[in-house]
Amino acid sequence: MQRPLIVVDVQRGNITEYNRFIPGGIASIVKAQLFDPIIFTRYVNTPDSPARRLLESKFMTEVGEAGMAPEISEVMGNVPPLTEYGTVNLGENWGARRYLITKNIYTAFTPDLEELLSQLELDNTGLYIVGADTETSVLKTAVDCFERGIEPIVFSQFCGSHRGLGYHEKAIDILKELIGESRVIKDYMPLRQRWERAKKG
Repeated sequence: MQRPLIVVDVQRGNITEYNRFIPGGIASIVKAQLFDPIIFTRYVNTPDSPARRLLESKFMTEVGEAGMAPEISEVMGNVPPLTEYGTVNLGENWGARRYLITKNIYTAFTPDLEELLSQLELDNTGLYIVGADTETSVLKTAVDCFERGIEPIVFSQFCGSHRGLGYHEKAIDILKELIGESRVIKDYMPLRQRWERAKKG
């Protein structure tokens, strides 16, 4: 089974009262063992990042903000320190090969991800995308995926914004325009049930 999942930037600084359901929901779909491989990303606002240089932002520079949400750390296993950049192989668990990519830009489509995808030699069956924030990293990742000719499938119920529901909903509307409404899945359960039946049979 090749059903790649990208878990985008589910870090403590990106989780607030507005989207606190996301980490547990994502952990549950990882534990369902329906995805392989699983690629986690984390955003670190390094001194040379565009956000630091152009916006003078200091958000997501420390482990308190940039560290992974606890539920995501659990399904990742051993989480390397923030100073470890590039791609880290997290080994196999939950029926999947797992990787971590650390980046300092919104999109997950860094040269590290491009190289990993080429090494994995995935069938072009699309990439499933979940995470935070919908209006920045999730949106940019989905559009970059689309523009590379890879079908992005965004599970909107496992995405959200730490800034509030309004930001998430606007981003979902924009995603429907940019990648197609059929690629923004509101209810994951029918797909999950179909995949689970196929797995048993």
